[in-house]
Amino acid sequence: MTMFYAGSHRAPRTAPTTTQRAGVGLVAAAALSLGATTMTATSASANAGGPTGSAPAPSGTATTGSSNFSDDVRLGDEGDVVTEIQQQVGATEDGAFGPETEAAVQEWQGDNGLAADGVVGPETGSAMGLDGGAESTSSASGGGATSVAGNGGATSVASNGGATSVASDADSGSLLGTAASLVGTPYVYGGEDPSGFDCSGFTQYVFAQHGIDIPRMTGDQQAAATPVSDPQPGDLVFFGSPAYHVGIYAGDGQMYDSGTEGSTVTKRDIWTANVTYGRF
Repeated sequence: MTMFYAGSHRAPRTAPTTTQRAGVGLVAAAALSLGATTMTATSASANAGGPTGSAPAPSGTATTGSSNFSDDVRLGDEGDVVTEIQQQVGATEDGAFGPETEAAVQEWQGDNGLAADGVVGPETGSAMGLDGGAESTSSASGGGATSVAGNGGATSVASNGGATSVASDADSGSLLGTAASLVGTPYVYGGEDPSGFDCSGFTQYVFAQHGIDIPRMTGDQQAAATPVSDPQPGDLVFFGSPAYHVGIYAGDGQMYDSGTEGSTVTKRDIWTANVTYGRF
């Protein structure tokens, strides 16, 4: 702003008297004291975190929505928490953490100033506002714990407060019994024997142990099975149409299946309503 001065056109000033100087000094001192008091009060208000004292989050940094998330959800995991993540990052909401979801998570992390590793750990999950932990390869709903032993070992799954035991399935001598005896077998792409299974290799093997010959591939199993709307334990449950995944229905909204890379054969909740059932 341009300042204008009177310069040499000012009227001559007379020297102030001693009384005038003293008066001016008192006024100046009072003004300085008032200013210092105002600045101190303003500073205290800011430091106290009042409405005008909160600093905004830096641009490009994720704002934590919850501090309760304490798990790692990554490629191969499945469940409701995966669907929540997919909603956050704009991936297809199918409850399965596949390559598309991983890429979307990495992009979201990069956009929010987080390490773009594609894993939804405590930092990323909290930034997304997620609560709890992952519902992945072995699900326990209603707060119950899940424990998995190796091949042939018993697995107890608590679902909605009521215990559903793999051991009881194994005692039945049925398809479910055979499926239960294979819990813990590692997922192997293309696998079709107890050293490792993929999803359709697992179902074909279990049915073969009971003299039922079914096709090898997931889509072929879906095409060959008789569709049913009232699934019974031992029916096949197909995800998608054409199917991209298959398991053996265990009743009560659960199934046995061989999931994805890094997982094992397990008994778990069916995480989506987008399924169909078939019977042999």
